[in-house]
Amino acid sequence: MLALVAWAAGSGAHAAQAIDVAVGDAAVFHHLEASGRHGLAVSGEAVALVWEDNRDGSPRCHLALRADRQTAFRLFGFGTGECFEPGIAPLPDGRFLLIWEDAEGVAATWADALGPRARARLAPAGGQGTVAHHATLGAHAVWSAPDGRWRRLWSAPLHIAAHGLEAGAIRPVDAREPRDDQAFPSLAAVGAHLVVAWEDRRLGHTVIHTSRSADGRDWSAPARLSRNPTGAQPGNLGRGSGAMRPALAAFGARLAAVWLDKRDFLSGYDVYAAFSDDEGGTFARELKVQDSFGDDIAQWHAAVAGNARGELIVAWDDERDGRADVWFSRLDGEAFGEDFTLAETSGPGQHADPVLALDADGDLHVAWTQRDADGSARLRYLHRPR
Repeated sequence: MLALVAWAAGSGAHAAQAIDVAVGDAAVFHHLEASGRHGLAVSGEAVALVWEDNRDGSPRCHLALRADRQTAFRLFGFGTGECFEPGIAPLPDGRFLLIWEDAEGVAATWADALGPRARARLAPAGGQGTVAHHATLGAHAVWSAPDGRWRRLWSAPLHIAAHGLEAGAIRPVDAREPRDDQAFPSLAAVGAHLVVAWEDRRLGHTVIHTSRSADGRDWSAPARLSRNPTGAQPGNLGRGSGAMRPALAAFGARLAAVWLDKRDFLSGYDVYAAFSDDEGGTFARELKVQDSFGDDIAQWHAAVAGNARGELIVAWDDERDGRADVWFSRLDGEAFGEDFTLAETSGPGQHADPVLALDADGDLHVAWTQRDADGSARLRYLHRPR
């Protein structure tokens, strides 16, 4: 049995309190699986969170939205039939872009405090959608859909109308015919460009690739981002080690890419990052994000958030303390500082699947899943002032 909990912010301007957005019994699972981990967004004073859960016995998509810090979250369902992997991005006026996969294919719309508007159908099949808004190029979507034997990335501009969204011309991100799957894209706007990163298997193992566009129509030739080794490696890695689930975030005039990387195969996936100072044209050398205390165990669900002030933070979950906790690392200069967790995102139970945002003031907004000792499930949200 599932109960939804609406929460009103405390009267103090700097109150920080974790709240339950949705709760359920042991049979309920909340999934924060947006491509690029773009499941939480802030636009001015408005905050919005999207997820999928099985409270009704099958997967459905949900939106929790509050107009400002003094109002409660309002809860909305969206999608047709079974619904998966909803993603979100802020618009500059307190509204939000939504994208998802449901029984009718890939769809997108916008939402405000009154809820989602009419959908635009982007594709009859596919998923793993990601959306972004560019100050001059407008709103855009990228998703992965079947193209013959392989999955391929597709993009489209999104025209915002009073009733909802209208999709423009749909084009492939990579003009060349795919040689293997392209999956799990993450889209970001930085400077004069849109940039997308994704999982690519054209080399026979999963590598992170990027591409960018100056007009929202034509995309540059894919460029390899992750340098996880290609070719047979010690430990019988076959064609190479894996890299997966990229996430992009602009911070100031720069762009950060974060992903999970298994080049150190004995410890599982690590969190890696790379920065671009030319709007996604090139990326500097890779950095391992987590500190040495996390090196011997696997990291999962890496997310990244930045803001116009040039601040950047990365989150993930791992079991370094014998249970799943959500950990964070802030960028300090050109290196990441020591990992830290919060009282609310750690402790008894299992805390995992973070999604996060940094607002214009540098405040942290984070949501995550929590599984308590009795098996009950919670979807939690925290606003932590700077």
